[in-house]
This record gives sequence, structure tokens and C-alpha cells, in this order.
Amino acid sequence: MFVKICGLKTEEAVQAAVEAGADAIGFVFAPSSRQIDVSRAKELAAYIPESVRIVGVFLSPSMEDIEQALDVGLTDLQIHHRTQSIEQLRTFGLPIIDASTEEAADVRLMDHPTPGSGQVLDWGAIDRPKHPFWLAGGLSPDNVRQAIQTIQPDGVDISSGVETDGVKDIKKIRAFIQRAKEEL
Repeated sequence: MFVKICGLKTEEAVQAAVEAGADAIGFVFAPSSRQIDVSRAKELAAYIPESVRIVGVFLSPSMEDIEQALDVGLTDLQIHHRTQSIEQLRTFGLPIIDASTEEAADVRLMDHPTPGSGQVLDWGAIDRPKHPFWLAGGLSPDNVRQAIQTIQPDGVDISSGVETDGVKDIKKIRAFIQRAKEEL
């Protein structure tokens, strides 16, 4: 199971996620409590080995917003409420994770309409797309196994579900990754 841990802002959280086996780390460049600036994300990227993907998470970004974040060493672009076409985004030469119904994206993200809110996506309302998709929206160490068994996504993506009082919780990060990667 592909696992992305999103919204990391400290060396400790990045290192814990990497050591626990995360496949991707997400840096949030969108306005939120998890937002990080490009210079800080670049510092944290130094702790991420080449085998782990670095995903830039954006909300209605301009092309310039994305361009500025490329310095971090992004391997993927995750776009929520995009205003560009997939073809325009492809000019950056990176895989695109899209939260819309766009079929042309490399990965479709099935998320709650309010990303990062911790609200559980209605699993019963999901029609499995024909192309790769990741599940997000209210996942936690306690429900990730059930989510994987029920939805059978290609990957899982979590942010608030591995936090305690709005701060990334190392124990929850480790538990989530371990449970997500357990054999069915």
C-alpha cells in the first residue's frame, strides 16, 4: 500500500515518517495550519531520501506558485480546486495528483470536500475509478485497515488523522504507516 503523510513541518515528523516506511511526504503550500513556506520545505527535504516522493500540495495555485515551490525538489503536484488544465500542469514535468474528476491526472485523490478537516469521506459514495487513486478524508490509525479493505485504493493519504491537538504525533504516524502496510 502506498502511504503519503501530509502536512509535515518538523524534522522529527519527517524523519519518523521516513523511518516508518512512508512512500511520500506532502508539503502543504496552501493556506492552512499546515502551510509551510518554500525555504522551510527545502530544509526538511534534506531529510527525505530519493526513494521517498515529495509532494507539493496546492489549493487553486497560480502557475507562479507552483514554479516557486519546485525548488524544494518536488516529485509530484497535488492540486485541489485547480484553475489550470491538466495539460498546463504537465508543463512542469511532474506526475499530477488531482482531487477533481479529471481522468487525465496520474492519480485521482478521493478526499472529503474540505481537505485536511479530518472529516471522513463517505466510502459508500465512492465509485472506484479505472485509473490509480488514493483515499484521504478522515483516515486514522484506527480506521485505515477498514478503509483499505472496503475501498481498495492504490494509496492512502493522511494529515489531521496523525495529529494530537493540531501537532503531528510521532506514535500516530508510525501506527498509521504500520497498519496501512499490513497484509490484508
